[in-house]
Amino acid sequence: MKISRTYLKIFISFMLVLVVSELIIFGLLRMSWDKSPLVHHMERQVFTIKNLVEMELGGLRTSAEEERRVLPPLLKNLGNSIEADIWITGPYGEIVASSSTKIPDMSGFREEDAAKSKDGIYIYKKRNDGIKSVYGVYTGKQPQGYPFTYHLYHSLPKFDEESWFLRGQAVLTVIAAIFLIPVARRVIRPLRELTNSAAKMGKGDLNQRVEIKGKDELAELGKAFNHMAEGLEKMVKSSRELTANVSHELRSPLARMRISLEMLKERIEGGNTSGCDTFMNGMQAEITHMDELIGKIIKFSKLDMHEPPTMTETANLQVLISDLLEQYQCIAERNNLNIKADLAKIKLPNCNRNSIRVVMDNILGNAFKYTEPEGIVEVSLNGDKNEVRISVANTHNPLPENDLEEIFNPFHRLKGQEIPGSGLGLASARKIIRIHHGEIRAENSDTGFRIIVTIPTKRM
Repeated sequence: MKISRTYLKIFISFMLVLVVSELIIFGLLRMSWDKSPLVHHMERQVFTIKNLVEMELGGLRTSAEEERRVLPPLLKNLGNSIEADIWITGPYGEIVASSSTKIPDMSGFREEDAAKSKDGIYIYKKRNDGIKSVYGVYTGKQPQGYPFTYHLYHSLPKFDEESWFLRGQAVLTVIAAIFLIPVARRVIRPLRELTNSAAKMGKGDLNQRVEIKGKDELAELGKAFNHMAEGLEKMVKSSRELTANVSHELRSPLARMRISLEMLKERIEGGNTSGCDTFMNGMQAEITHMDELIGKIIKFSKLDMHEPPTMTETANLQVLISDLLEQYQCIAERNNLNIKADLAKIKLPNCNRNSIRVVMDNILGNAFKYTEPEGIVEVSLNGDKNEVRISVANTHNPLPENDLEEIFNPFHRLKGQEIPGSGLGLASARKIIRIHHGEIRAENSDTGFRIIVTIPTKRM
């Protein structure tokens, strides 16, 4: 099984955290000697010895002979049971009784290392050649007039609680490291899936998506990846469609030019030049049409390629739409169209005035182009402090629901319509409106067909 670098980083970081935490806890145990469990244990042992001695003597001062007879056996039994040296001294430091014949040397214990309990017991510790020693001393109030001082000495290779604690920490570290393996693999699995999906996308499979579980950072990464994949798929699909549509749009005029050229060649070779002007004018018209089409395609592509236009201008929408309606007045008169305009005095701040004019020119141009004679074109402009709403309606047969969205795709043409056009007007309009953080949509109305544009007046 191959171990990933990410897992190694997680494992090493985890082990470092455990080691540092163990060192900190061990240091606290060494520093907080007065709160150590061993200190409390020594206190209980010293008081136990004191209470047993006082019970044996009855709290009264007896003769030295009686103390030597009663106390040494008692201290010896206690010392054997707790594996410690015990002795008692008098007020002047003289030995009253001991659990052994030899008193341990206490010169190595330093007063600054002592821990004092609230009951007045002093407990010392020292380390020497791997041996850890603990010494407890307490001066009582009995016997009256001759108080005893009780001494308790332990000499141990290690303190039991420290030994068991360190063993427990070591076992905990090993267990945690073992359980870290499946946990780390579970954490890394989504990253591997992302890597595999990204590799497949790099080979051209744009249908790759990752499964999103939970709401953590990996889930957010998965959402971002899926969003990116969807964007790339749409971008590539749009590019392919654009290429196919451009090829289709250019092939038709090229075919007509080829036919005209062949006809012209036959006429010239046959010595019959009559009608050649018609073929040449047709070819010139096709060239002009292709040039205009290419120009529109370039403009449409630039909407995606370039940075958004500067949004620092203010457009007087009432004046802008009124000027465009005057330009289409000749078409309205020729087709006897009825124009109804309800334009409020509204100015759109923080916009690109020329881009907004292009949008309205495309929408109004389609409205006048596709309205049959004697029809109606209605334009309304209104809004509030949050957004501007523009509606352009014209008499037209209702469109299928699919076409209401498809008309905003590049080169889309309505079925059964023979009216010339590039099919880029509404596609460009949608891109421009979205650059302005607005929306444009189409719907069937009572009179026929309507385009609705909403643009927010306040943008972040």
